[in-house]
Amino acid sequence: MSYLLEQYWAWMLLALLLGVLVGWIGTRAAGDSRWIAGWLHLALWVFAIGVIVALLKGLPGRAGLWLETALLLFAAYLVGCWLSAWVHGTMAADASATDGGLRPEARATATDAAGVGSRPLVMEKPSGALDNLKLISGVGHKNEAVLHELGIYRFSQIAQWTEPQVHWIEHYFSFPGRVEREDWRGQAKILAQGIETEFAKRVKRGEVDTSED
Repeated sequence: MSYLLEQYWAWMLLALLLGVLVGWIGTRAAGDSRWIAGWLHLALWVFAIGVIVALLKGLPGRAGLWLETALLLFAAYLVGCWLSAWVHGTMAADASATDGGLRPEARATATDAAGVGSRPLVMEKPSGALDNLKLISGVGHKNEAVLHELGIYRFSQIAQWTEPQVHWIEHYFSFPGRVEREDWRGQAKILAQGIETEFAKRVKRGEVDTSED
């Protein structure tokens, strides 16, 4: 392996730079680093299988050498993609944090003006009891209050969000990718049917500090 590093370090550097370029272009086009998650899982599986084959000497002679070389170059490429996506995500988070001091209406206006997704449909505050949105993992007291300010009071509203609406909410809250990652919509669909999730049960047992009334 050290022999390959000495012989192909320049090619590895090129693969790293290519990964940085592709990662940067991809994250800019997608708006965040979520684009990388879908194919990265498959890529890691392929890489892991290749490593196992190389360690077990599954390919003899020159074929095994080619495999090890390809694995080194591919690893450098993946590191470049990840590094670029991480840097872009960090920069985007810092930029969106500058909106933190604005009133909700001002932040909504700024987001709409930027053309990021589309704002979810709102409703007037119901006269009866509101759904406890804190039963959704990821929605504590603060996030629930912001959702109420946006006119979102029911699990059914969150369950019906479209992809553009999810994108809008994520940028409004300044946490790109979180709504999808924590599956707010999926949890809301279950809760809207009157079924308790495991997290909701924990909240009702008082085991989640951020969700306590």
